[in-house]
Amino acid sequence: MMWRSRLSFLSVLGLLAACATPYRPAVVVHDSATFPGIAGIVAVAGSRPVDVLLVHGMCTHDRAWAEHQIDRIAGIVADHAPAASATARAPAPARIEVVESTRRLAGGTVRFHALVWSPLTAPLKHQLDFDLTGRPTDCAGAGACKPRRAALNAYVKVNLLDDCLADAVIYEGESHVAIRDAMVRTIAQVIANDPDSEAPLVVVAESLGSKMLFDALSAMLESWQPQTRALGQQAARRLGLLFMAGNQLPILGLAEQSGGAGGVGGMGGMSGIGAIPVQDSLQHFLDLRRRQPNRRAEALQRLAVVAFTDPNDLLSYRLLPARYAAPDVAVADVLVSNDRTWLGWIENPLTAHLDYLANPDVATMVACGFPSSAICPR
Repeated sequence: MMWRSRLSFLSVLGLLAACATPYRPAVVVHDSATFPGIAGIVAVAGSRPVDVLLVHGMCTHDRAWAEHQIDRIAGIVADHAPAASATARAPAPARIEVVESTRRLAGGTVRFHALVWSPLTAPLKHQLDFDLTGRPTDCAGAGACKPRRAALNAYVKVNLLDDCLADAVIYEGESHVAIRDAMVRTIAQVIANDPDSEAPLVVVAESLGSKMLFDALSAMLESWQPQTRALGQQAARRLGLLFMAGNQLPILGLAEQSGGAGGVGGMGGMSGIGAIPVQDSLQHFLDLRRRQPNRRAEALQRLAVVAFTDPNDLLSYRLLPARYAAPDVAVADVLVSNDRTWLGWIENPLTAHLDYLANPDVATMVACGFPSSAICPR
């Protein structure tokens, strides 16, 4: 019996050894630029407040998500008790909810604005409710058909596809303009309500939320409405730090190109199959940002763009700094592990994509930058 116990113990040790997080701590890819965190922006801002805009990605999110992310980021650099007021604007059906909170952090003031856009896609996603995995039934008989599914397949189908990937399909389809315009109205309202038109702006956006943000900002800069265009110019001018978690621009950009041999892409043109489009949504925004009229020479500050990627995240891609780096843009790619890799075979595909801000390395870099700000706790 003793040898069996020892064998079991060794087997457990072997399994634990086979469980790894290869990019924890995070690895900053070679030649990436250094970047500040929120704490560093606060230090430079002095008496000015700093605005932080949070935009979630695919999958259903709610007010609780917004409050949790604000607490998580603020907690990293909090040097005062978080005696904050977190008040949300009243949500309405099919509208974006804005959850706001003002915190005293790192010797300054940080105003968080979390955009919860899930209500925009929820009605359409309910069409997939029939596919939800439940107790298997006899599909050959009368009544509801609930086919038998393997546990892992059921988990991925219901969560990653029916709830998450569906958001991307909806956004790139007939609802694109309506959702983009809702984002434009919401961002414009956040900017318009800001009493300090020159306060630094930081953005933390996840997966699909990044593209939605860039599309909205570009639409504001190209708007025929003077007030909307002016608010877009203000946002572009103030934006100094952009964090992207789970970048999806390469795959989402495919929906905006025409295929076929010798086809011409819808993103500035492409030559034949396999060519790289001239511009994706981030490049388009950066180009518009550079071409805004009537700005002071020093107004267009250098923008730091930081992309966090878990290589096991099936839905995400590295940013490739060479496509975006310019005198006014510094780019950093950071590799992270959001969950354990089991036996070298698999990492939970849902946590790999959804848990970027739950990753302590990501949260710390968002708050403290790289190298870490001197005012952050060690």
